[in-house]
Amino acid sequence: MNENEAMDLLRKFVGFQTENGNEKVVADEIKAIFDKAGVPCKVIELEQDPSRANLVAELGHGEPVLGITGHMDTVSAQQEGWETDPFDVTEKGDLIYGRGVTDMKAGLAAMVFAMLNLKEHENQMHGTVRFLATAGEEVGMPGAEAMLKQGYMKGVEALLVGEPSGYNIVYATKGELNLNINMQGKAAHSSTPAAGINAVENLLEFLDTITKRINGAAEGKNNPDLGDTVFNIDVIRGGQQVNAIPESASAEINIRIIPEFSNTEILALLDGEVKKFNENHKANVSYTIGMDIKPAIGPKEAKLVNVVKSAGKKHLEAQGQSGDIPMYGVSGATDGSVLLLDSPKDTAYVVFGPGNDTPHRVNESLPKQMYFDFIGIYIDIINEYMGIKK
Repeated sequence: MNENEAMDLLRKFVGFQTENGNEKVVADEIKAIFDKAGVPCKVIELEQDPSRANLVAELGHGEPVLGITGHMDTVSAQQEGWETDPFDVTEKGDLIYGRGVTDMKAGLAAMVFAMLNLKEHENQMHGTVRFLATAGEEVGMPGAEAMLKQGYMKGVEALLVGEPSGYNIVYATKGELNLNINMQGKAAHSSTPAAGINAVENLLEFLDTITKRINGAAEGKNNPDLGDTVFNIDVIRGGQQVNAIPESASAEINIRIIPEFSNTEILALLDGEVKKFNENHKANVSYTIGMDIKPAIGPKEAKLVNVVKSAGKKHLEAQGQSGDIPMYGVSGATDGSVLLLDSPKDTAYVVFGPGNDTPHRVNESLPKQMYFDFIGIYIDIINEYMGIKK
C-alpha cells in the first residue's frame, strides 16, 4: 500500500452516498478488494432492505479472536454551508474534506488495508481476526444487531472499534435512548379554543414534567468512567397554521445513559408519567423508542488496551511527539454497545480511530497524515495481538 492507493480507496468510499442507507455499495467494493487478495469474506444483506448490508471477513483460526469493526453509513450531507463537494475528497493544506472522512470512512479504509496486510502474514498468525463492516450505526444500529443475532461476536475476546478518537483511547461509551413523544389533541378554530384540545400546549407541559422528573432522578448518580446522565429535547413539531388549534404534536428526546441510571429505570419512570398525564388530561400522550442502547465499559488493563497504547506511542514518537495516549469515556455510543450485549463483562472494548471534532458537521475534515498513520497503527495492533514477528 502506498499513499496514492490509500487516497484512492478513501475517495471511493466517500463517493458512495451512504447517508443513513445504501451501504451495500461499500460492502460490495470491499468484497471485490478482498476477493482479489484472497481474504475470505461475505456480504450479508439486511432483511428489511436489500440496499443495506454488512460485510464479514476473517483470517486465521483458533483463539484468541480479535474483532475489528467500522460502519459504512454516514449522517446526511444535505446541509447548507459546504465549501466543497461532500462526496468528493478535497485536499486543503494538511486536511482532507468530505462527508465521512472522520466518521468513519477513513477508519474503515484503514482497517481494510490492515486486513490486506494481515493476509500476507496469515501463516504467522496465532489466533483469528474477524472484520465486521456494519450498516446503520448512525440510526438504530440494525447492522450491529444483525451481526450479533447471526453469531459473529461468538468467541471474540476483544473488540477494536475504528470510530474517530484521534490519538486517544476510548474504553467506555454511554448508552442511548431515543424517544419519540406523540401528543394527540383535537383540532378547532383558534377563535374557539375551548372547542379543541391544544396538542402543542399539552406537549410542552408533558415535556416540562419529564425533564424535571428525569433530571431529578439522575441527580447524584454518577459513573466514574462516564460521568452523568445527559438529557436533551432535540426536535419539536406541532401545528399547521396560526389560526388553528393543533390536533397533534411530537418531540424527539435523546438521553445518554450511565449504568447507575439505566435504560429500564428511565423507561419505567416515563411509563408512570404517561399514565399519570393521560389520567388527568383530555389530550393523550404516547411514545415510541427509536434507539435503546446500553452503556459499554471495557477493562482498562486489557491486553488490547496495552497493545493499542504501544502501537500509538510508537507512531507518535516517530513524529517527534509525546507518546502518551490518553484514556477516557465518552457520551457517544458505538456499534460496540450492541455487539457486546451478550459478551462476558471482561471482554476488551477499545474505540481508536482517525478523526477530530468535525463528525456530523458541515465541512467534515481529517488531517491527511492521521489517516495514513492509522493504517500503520492498525497493522501494528493486529500484528502484536496475533503474535506476528516482523
